[in-house]
Amino acid sequence: MSAVFECFRNRLGSLQRATLGYRPQANGQQGRSVQTVVRSIRADWDDHVEKLMFALNTSFDATRLETPFYLVHGWDAQNTISAMLGPKPASVPERSAYEWRRMMQRDYSYAVAFAEDLQKKAKRHRSEIQTQKWRELSDRLKSGFTEDWTQQKTGAPVAWALSDRYEVHEDFRVKLKVEGTGYRVNPWVHISRLKPHAALLPEDSWTPDAGNGEYEVEKILDLRWSKRTRTSKRSREYLVKWKGYDEPEWLPVSQLSCGALLYEFNQGARARARFQAMQAGDDHPRA
Repeated sequence: MSAVFECFRNRLGSLQRATLGYRPQANGQQGRSVQTVVRSIRADWDDHVEKLMFALNTSFDATRLETPFYLVHGWDAQNTISAMLGPKPASVPERSAYEWRRMMQRDYSYAVAFAEDLQKKAKRHRSEIQTQKWRELSDRLKSGFTEDWTQQKTGAPVAWALSDRYEVHEDFRVKLKVEGTGYRVNPWVHISRLKPHAALLPEDSWTPDAGNGEYEVEKILDLRWSKRTRTSKRSREYLVKWKGYDEPEWLPVSQLSCGALLYEFNQGARARARFQAMQAGDDHPRA
């Protein structure tokens, strides 16, 4: 107990030993310290209880990384499955109701599994029927592709340049001639979908013209600082060597878009500046 009173005395800043007994012959410091402790406990007890309950309700187990089991299900020692299922029935009516619920749950799960199996069988059956219909339609289309469509309808509204590739049956639809091709779609198309034959562009037409007003920086040769008279602001200018040209040109940094070349040149410029500074220091006379 002496350690407890010593701890209280250190917290309260008391120079004398505090006891629970009040001695009138003393200077009153012990009594005041006891009254101070009691008053602080009475004043902060509601706050302490609220904080304590909050800490218990929101405590966290660092090992399992979750809230402790007894804070969720109480202090009764039982496993998680038993706590979730609830208490076991003890009496005969409760046991009968429990067995009835268990049987209903079992029958329900059995019915759900049976329904899923029926759905799978129905989908498989429909898939086989659709596959068979698609095969029959494909065979019918293939047999239709082998027919001769050389006859053309007279009096067509437009003379098409691709008349050897389709046959006009009506004023608004035509049938394509797709024999010997990999075309597997319905050959009937609307007349507005047809386009006249146009000559293809030559093979080299997509090649861009390298000299069509486009310039490419080949190398950056030098750097200088220029000062504008109007604003007295210094700006960097680079001596640029254009690809395909012999004469270099001084350009400000705002007009250049070659970031990789600028970075490489700036790194080398810093190294050269350091080397020149070292050489300038070596040239100074030594005392």
